[in-house]
Amino acid sequence: MNFYTNKKTLFYELKSNAKLEWNKYVNHNFVNQLGQGSLELNKFKDYLKQDYIFLQKFMKILSLGAYKSKNIRDMNYCVEFIIGIKHEIKLHIHYCKKFKISKKELLLTREKPENKNYTNFVLNIGKNKGILELFVALSPCIIGYGEIGYNLSMIKNWQKSKYFSWIKMYSSSEYQKIAKQNIDYIDLLNKNHNNKISDLNKIFKKATRLEAEFWQMSMK
Repeated sequence: MNFYTNKKTLFYELKSNAKLEWNKYVNHNFVNQLGQGSLELNKFKDYLKQDYIFLQKFMKILSLGAYKSKNIRDMNYCVEFIIGIKHEIKLHIHYCKKFKISKKELLLTREKPENKNYTNFVLNIGKNKGILELFVALSPCIIGYGEIGYNLSMIKNWQKSKYFSWIKMYSSSEYQKIAKQNIDYIDLLNKNHNNKISDLNKIFKKATRLEAEFWQMSMK
């Protein structure tokens, strides 16, 4: 079963209430050109450099999640995620070398406004709201990348794309497991909260718009 279309999940409900935003995100020209292999290399490299900065901010966001956790289960979830991102940063540096981006170049990369806009938004949600809202704000990133990877892997001859390694990464069973875990996790968090769906919808919609702008950032 494609768990991205499971109508019983909060994630599906949030997507259904943000169809326009979600479509613009998962079917952005950047994503489509990745699948086709037609994306200009300099645009992909720009994205990779910005993503390096994002991953570091991601650790801060998850640290905030651990701080805001009200039980050991949620604290451990965030801590394990931080450990995973720490490992991913090392992999990202190695992956960038395949596209002739040195670690020095990564370290000298300046954060673009679109990158900062998304991470600042999620950080503010984490500071002012609870852990459910925080993971809802992160879901277009964590779960969305899994759905995008899955969708691109369904395209005929996707392996011929010069960016097949990126598609392979996010369509892999390992990453699909992460996406599924986070779909289940926000369902679990939602059971223990009395949040209005309208409030969660607003967070999800804005996070999705900001993620689409992250793609657009490298298309300029």
